[in-house]
Amino acid sequence: MSEILLQTKGLTKQYGHQKAVDHVNIHIKKGAIYGFIGRNGAGKTTFLKMIGGLAKPTEGEIELFGYSGKQLKMVRSRVGCLIETPGLYYGMNARDNLKMKCKLLGVKREGYLEEILETVGLPDVGNKKVRHFSLGMKQRLGIALALVGEPDLLLLDEPINGLDPQGIVEVRDTILRLKKERNMTILISSHLLEELSKIATDYGIIHKGSLLQELTKEDLMKHCGERIELVVDYPEQAVPILEQLGFLNYQVMSKEKIYIFERLEDSARLNMELAKAGVMVKSISIANEELESYFLNLTSA
Repeated sequence: MSEILLQTKGLTKQYGHQKAVDHVNIHIKKGAIYGFIGRNGAGKTTFLKMIGGLAKPTEGEIELFGYSGKQLKMVRSRVGCLIETPGLYYGMNARDNLKMKCKLLGVKREGYLEEILETVGLPDVGNKKVRHFSLGMKQRLGIALALVGEPDLLLLDEPINGLDPQGIVEVRDTILRLKKERNMTILISSHLLEELSKIATDYGIIHKGSLLQELTKEDLMKHCGERIELVVDYPEQAVPILEQLGFLNYQVMSKEKIYIFERLEDSARLNMELAKAGVMVKSISIANEELESYFLNLTSA
């Protein structure tokens, strides 16, 4: 089993009578790119702020790198944050922005600034002032600032929000590079499931402050990929027939519905064999669901 790097137990943040984050239990494995999905106002930013030590929980527990409670102070330096807009000095160049952060953290290693700029794809910006950067470049510089001090966990809050397609590709490439070259664990929030599906290994879906679901990339693809949808009166009677026919990759979804994720071309034969065995088939069809539709249906309440 993969090592859990971050988990929360009943994590809650309340403002007045409103719970911005409501008893969230999250589990993030070491080396994962964890896509934290929710509509605007779902509680994503508040959650990230609590993990990064920028907001105090009303109740609940955070466990980071095996530490919790007052011991969290010992490991906060291992967390890099880019939450809301990057704190950049617009009249300075990228290198000088990074130099300021290095001074604050006492980082003095020769060539360090150049390494970080290379990592985020900004090696050739020279003396260009940040005010002249594109939005995508500013986001990547924000990520560079969050990387100072070599964190093991990176928190990115809506890093692709408002970017043009080119900017989205640049930020996506930067995140994938961090995963590949540093095996960094990254928690990235967004309301764009379609975009996160291109990079995330795991997902948590939050709605109105509550965590609705945690799932792996494979789970998500199962939900949204092509499948046979079988509707019968009694799934427990159908399952032995499926297994006799060699169907192994299936899931009983409800009192009537079974999803089958393999051998879509055998749906007619399956229908015939179920009928022979006396299992009443109400309907059998091939279906799939768009990622965004899945997310919108899940959060439509």
